[in-house]
Amino acid sequence: MSYLRLIESELQAFSLQLLDAEKLALATYCAELSRWNEKINLTALSGGSLVRRLVVEPVWIARELQPGGTLVDIGSGNGSPAIPFRIICPFRRCDLIEVRAKRAAFLRHLAATLKLQNVVVHRARFEQVGAALGSPPDWISLQAVHLNETLVDAIRRICSLTTSIVWITSRGVRSGLRPVRTLTVPITGTQVLLFQLDLS
Repeated sequence: MSYLRLIESELQAFSLQLLDAEKLALATYCAELSRWNEKINLTALSGGSLVRRLVVEPVWIARELQPGGTLVDIGSGNGSPAIPFRIICPFRRCDLIEVRAKRAAFLRHLAATLKLQNVVVHRARFEQVGAALGSPPDWISLQAVHLNETLVDAIRRICSLTTSIVWITSRGVRSGLRPVRTLTVPITGTQVLLFQLDLS
């Protein structure tokens, strides 16, 4: 089954609707991810599992949270959730931060292939690049990244009181921070914690 058909099937299971152009872009993302995954280790997922976890989950999250403005994605790796977010959300700018060179190259390839405007890939650790990002982002996303005290301190240095931090993680994972909102993705049970940091 083609990625486009898998995406359409999964979107239907989650009761989500997208424009045809958005579905085509997401299918291209999946195809490129699978192709590059043969050379570098980007994900252990494939087929329907890849589509559900790396594409449709972020789409569902974006529909719930309605993010916009500017996005910083920490540990962008295989492109999820940043690439699906960028495809379906009206971001003015997206900064993708990835320390590994091959994964950063993959992300740059995706941005060019999908003709995503105002997407900047930084090959660096977040702690190194954060201060150079300019004005505080409206949104910060993290997936498969441990939200430890060092990282929270680095985030605190670049965010504002209104910056929303979206941490996508496994069910039952706890944080020392108190979320302002918690979501559970249907079907998969993935947990989404939304934070706004106290800067005092």
